[in-house]
Amino acid sequence: MEDNLDIKKRDKLMIFTFASLALSLVSTITYMIYTIATSGSFVDHVVSIIGVIILVVFAILLVVAGFFIENKKAKIFIAVASLILAFYSIFQVIIGISKPKDFMPDFTNTNINKVISWAEKRDIDLYQKYAHSDKIDENHVIDQSIKEGTAVKKIKELTVTVSKGPDSTKKTNVGNMVGWDLDDVIDFIDKNHLTNVTIKFEFSDTIEKDKIISQDVIKDEIERKEPITLVSSLGKEKDLKDVKIANLIGMDTFHATVYLGRNNIKYSLEYAYDKDKDEGTVLKQSIKKWTIISPNEKKQMVLTLASIKQVTLPDIYKMTKDELLEWATKNRVRLDYREEFDDSVKDGYVISCNYDKGAIIPVNTIIDMKLSKGQVKMIEFTDIDSFRKWASEKEITYNIEYEYSDDVEKGKVISISHKKGQTIKNTDTVEIVISYGGNATIPNLVGLSKQDANDKCKKANIKCSFTGDSGTVTKQSMAPDSTVPAGTTVTVTLSN
Repeated sequence: MEDNLDIKKRDKLMIFTFASLALSLVSTITYMIYTIATSGSFVDHVVSIIGVIILVVFAILLVVAGFFIENKKAKIFIAVASLILAFYSIFQVIIGISKPKDFMPDFTNTNINKVISWAEKRDIDLYQKYAHSDKIDENHVIDQSIKEGTAVKKIKELTVTVSKGPDSTKKTNVGNMVGWDLDDVIDFIDKNHLTNVTIKFEFSDTIEKDKIISQDVIKDEIERKEPITLVSSLGKEKDLKDVKIANLIGMDTFHATVYLGRNNIKYSLEYAYDKDKDEGTVLKQSIKKWTIISPNEKKQMVLTLASIKQVTLPDIYKMTKDELLEWATKNRVRLDYREEFDDSVKDGYVISCNYDKGAIIPVNTIIDMKLSKGQVKMIEFTDIDSFRKWASEKEITYNIEYEYSDDVEKGKVISISHKKGQTIKNTDTVEIVISYGGNATIPNLVGLSKQDANDKCKKANIKCSFTGDSGTVTKQSMAPDSTVPAGTTVTVTLSN
């Protein structure tokens, strides 16, 4: 019974030992592969690589020792040592993955804007040289002065050679391509870097689809930038088939528009500012990829192209003020706007603009527009001064007239053209009539004594102001039978 227990303990120890050895070997080899793969320059990191190779050798020695040593305590020691080595290797890999490493990347064929951003974040002085290249796209890096894998902390300045694209003045031979297949023509244009080729498309009952019908320029030598116009056949109109729209995003303008043209899909172009994409790269397409269009459908594709020079004004009348400001900032245009109340345009939306929808405008253009502050509705007011103040704030046109009224107190509103809560339209003028109060008729006071004149004034609901202390009235300041507001003061002159 005791022998069986010893055997079971020995078996468990063997399993534990070999599992520890296996974990140790696998983890150290993983650590070695990771170190070599992420070391960048081998020379700069040779010490780290040698160190991890030594760990792998040590792990292998532990495995060998574990197989041949029979001593129980020695096996336990080897197992513990293997676990420590495994945990150390795993820990180093985790630290290595989580710790950001900053070494010089290979910027070949990378957009220069990304290099500029990378250098600015690391306070590295960046110098740019420019050269033509048939292999590297325009505004992409041809080569760099610092080798890939160099530690960034050692770099103070970096010089890159940036491609100006193919030399458009270079000459090439353009033979007669009439009768060529369209794909062969496109391949020829790409290989010879022709930069000013226009391909038109038309139906033909005699020439099969995608064959070149005509060509306007045929020369032994022609500059790459010289304009060439080709006409390609769409075949017979009745033979048109359904088209499954391809993914055009990322294509240049030429290849994207040729694709649409050869499939008889009408299109329009608009531009959006994007400093990280090449000029003319397709950013968006209005008809999604995989959409099937039949020949009878008259759908139009709108391609949004990247540009650092110009942008296309969207339908701004459907955009809020916040959306407009966001669009303007993103596309590097400036908004000069003023806000006013409007009876037909919602608060925050555009009333008018000095550019139409779809206008192509240069970046940094100032766009003038009026934005709505919404409708103005008539308020209830207690006195004419408060109305004047409110109308001035709301830019309301108004007209105030005065009338006598026995029913309405002086200074109060007799009538108003707009009820409380009613919308005041842009062309409206608010008409208000204010009470003078009750009216009075000036009596004839000439020849009366002071007392009689005063009594007559009170009866007529006016006031008399006398000049002189006694005698009869010889003159009055207002003519008899004149209509004046009740309470008006008349100056009366007495004889001595």
